[in-house]
Amino acid sequence: MEAAPPITFSVRYRLVEYLRFVTAHAFDTDASLCDLRGARRIAAHLTLLLAGTAGFVWKTARVGRCDFVLDSKGVSRRTQRGSGFVPWSRVKAIHAYAPGLLVELGEGAVPLPFRALTEKQRAEILHVASAAGVPCPSANP
Repeated sequence: MEAAPPITFSVRYRLVEYLRFVTAHAFDTDASLCDLRGARRIAAHLTLLLAGTAGFVWKTARVGRCDFVLDSKGVSRRTQRGSGFVPWSRVKAIHAYAPGLLVELGEGAVPLPFRALTEKQRAEILHVASAAGVPCPSANP
């Protein structure tokens, strides 16, 4: 059986979508944040926005545009700082949030904004990751 062609796309991250990934993932996966209500939840949200903004500025200044290739072996990313590869065996899960798919790693995560992907690419990413044993929820949050 012939391997599916690689999924390729490029993205330059935007602050608002990056912050949406950060806050959605934090409140979705961190039990201590999920349980917060009222002023504490607002304070946590504001803290995430501040930290996320600082992280975004630092990261985008270093990496610039990201060129991705996803295939049956894993995720490759090329930036102005160089190239990297993560095999599917090191991916904990793929999450679907309003701004896009989030590839969760043991340390950190890789956001894949929906605006950079076609519907076909979204489905292909979930298919290839799922075939590699990566937990993948619905791509329609």
